[in-house]
Amino acid sequence: MFHWFRYISFLLWPLSQIYRLIMDLRNFLYDHSILKITKLPIPVIAVGNITLGGTGKTPLVIALSSFLESKGFKVGVVTRGYRRKSKGQVVVKDGKAVLASPSDAGDEPYLIACKSGNIVVIADANRVEAARSAIKKYHCNVLIADDAFQHRALARNIDIVLWDSYSNPAKAAVIPAGRLRESWRGLRRADILLITRSAEISDPIRSFFQKKQPDLFIDVLPLSIGKIIHYNSGEEIAPEMIRNKKVLGFCGLGNPVQFFNTIGYLNPASITENIFPDHHKYSEGDVDSLVRESVEKGCDYLITTEKDAMNFPASVKTITNLLILQISSDLSKKIKAAIIQKLPPVSDKFIG
Repeated sequence: MFHWFRYISFLLWPLSQIYRLIMDLRNFLYDHSILKITKLPIPVIAVGNITLGGTGKTPLVIALSSFLESKGFKVGVVTRGYRRKSKGQVVVKDGKAVLASPSDAGDEPYLIACKSGNIVVIADANRVEAARSAIKKYHCNVLIADDAFQHRALARNIDIVLWDSYSNPAKAAVIPAGRLRESWRGLRRADILLITRSAEISDPIRSFFQKKQPDLFIDVLPLSIGKIIHYNSGEEIAPEMIRNKKVLGFCGLGNPVQFFNTIGYLNPASITENIFPDHHKYSEGDVDSLVRESVEKGCDYLITTEKDAMNFPASVKTITNLLILQISSDLSKKIKAAIIQKLPPVSDKFIG
């Protein structure tokens, strides 16, 4: 299988070079102010990837918004709301209540809104307009731009990039031959690089990124299991309940391997893996198929993610052994200090 992957990557290499040149040209136009970059009167923190998704952005946005709120900021999160059914701008949360459904908000914005404090969450393909609404209508004095490392139209004070520790950057290639969204030259824009799914940074990985961006602040961002929730009852399940049990795991994530590895930490007897496209909207047929396979293989539980639970049909309520695995991020003192150092003090001055 590895040889087939290398062969396919080789065939796709010419397309990758075309894509890389397009992205390099786009960045050149932004860097030289040929394409407009809008600077806002409040600080903006962009959270994103230099690869395709699956690095843990959503848990980070939730943890970051909580931290900033604890420091007295009025936090706004602006996001595209990928694969939502609605059009235009949608206020997912107004600082108090969640106002939109998962289908109208998008699974990730809805999850951020539900798991954060008194923050504002706005979904809009035009994130500059979303940011303006957050300032003028809701008086936010700091913004988190979700999945926005490549969204150059909005100026930012801090660029945070996530990298999956299980990926070898030395072997990374640009789309479609690999998972890089742009060439490594783009990493020069980053201020903070967080290595996820690891408690330490290997010397080769640290050396690789420091050569690309010598001034880059690098730290780890471990992703931990928060709670395991029974979908129907809402009751919390002890991790020990999974040990030595047969489970069927399923997800629609940018990096599904990360999810299945996380299930592995619970020491089940076996894991049957089912992978769906990222942001997959589950049908009743999908549910029937998953249940049927779990019965055929004698699985004790079906396990999925909070993000996937946002995309379930009503028929999922009939599954009596479905568990939701919650993932959380904890910001280290070093990460918090690096962020605060780059932000101005809390301001009560807003644009009206």
